[in-house]
Amino acid sequence: MPHPEGSLLTHSIEDLAAAASELWERNPDLKRIVIKLNEGFSGQGNALLDLRPIAHAAPDQASSAERIAVLTDRFYYLSFQSATETWDNFSLQIPGLGAIAEAFVEGEEKRSPSVQGRITPDGEVEILSTHDQILGGPDGQIFLGCNFPADEAYRVRIQEWGRHIGQNLADKGALERFGVDFIAVKCERNGHEDWDLQAIEINLRKGGTTHPFMTLKLLTGGRYDSTTGLFYSQQGTPKFYMASDNLHKDRYRGLLPNDLMDIIAHHRLHFNSTSETGTVFHLMGCLSEFGKLGLTSIGNSPQQAEDIYNRVIHALDEETRTSHVNADPIIWNGQS
Repeated sequence: MPHPEGSLLTHSIEDLAAAASELWERNPDLKRIVIKLNEGFSGQGNALLDLRPIAHAAPDQASSAERIAVLTDRFYYLSFQSATETWDNFSLQIPGLGAIAEAFVEGEEKRSPSVQGRITPDGEVEILSTHDQILGGPDGQIFLGCNFPADEAYRVRIQEWGRHIGQNLADKGALERFGVDFIAVKCERNGHEDWDLQAIEINLRKGGTTHPFMTLKLLTGGRYDSTTGLFYSQQGTPKFYMASDNLHKDRYRGLLPNDLMDIIAHHRLHFNSTSETGTVFHLMGCLSEFGKLGLTSIGNSPQQAEDIYNRVIHALDEETRTSHVNADPIIWNGQS
């Protein structure tokens, strides 16, 4: 399975620095290393170690002992994906959770597709869905939302890899839902555009892509076709969605769930059971205090799903414009 080179699990700062040093020695052209806690939700257990400012400690410039010392000092300057994380707190988690060092996949154009599956009690592996994850944060490591399904250029390929990984997990005794995240980098092969895929993470749980897919399935009563990687309604119409748990703007603070219901009704943003398109909302209890909302926008094409999602943002912005003129919006997926 193609994957970036990394270390085994370490449980001390000293061992983590040694693992990062060895990874750099094996890959002297590395620019960055990802430091990952063994349990981190939505990428918030990740941190980036930039090697470019410490080029003087590169494998051809310094001894192993010198490099480990420099790396240990450099941990204080990690780029943490969680806005509230610090090295003092992060380092305290290493003995208990463990951490790895992994080569950062560079690329001009990158995506983060994922495949979701389920292992049944009799050891069968069922592929449930694929998504293109929408990432944000300081270095594009934080899960913000997803598009269903993943791009047709690679969705069948990651399904097959997900099935192989699922079978390996089943052989080890794993049960129920799992997900595999990938990094896709646009490249050229034999004169044609292609995507280089690297598997980067296995999640043995439900994830941020689980509930929007279950929402689609429950609303339409449709089925997932693993031969095409598409979901079809009972009428045979392919369905697509754009979903997020992180539509978040300061100007939305103060809106009550009842206010949201009025806005939805006024702008006709609700899910239409006849056309089987529209938006389903969740996390409404977070809206008043945090200005945060979750939603799944379902359409009959990827563009329609995105347009429906953007209609929601436009309506909410218009309805909150006069009372929050000076609020600084939090940008999500290019929408401000």
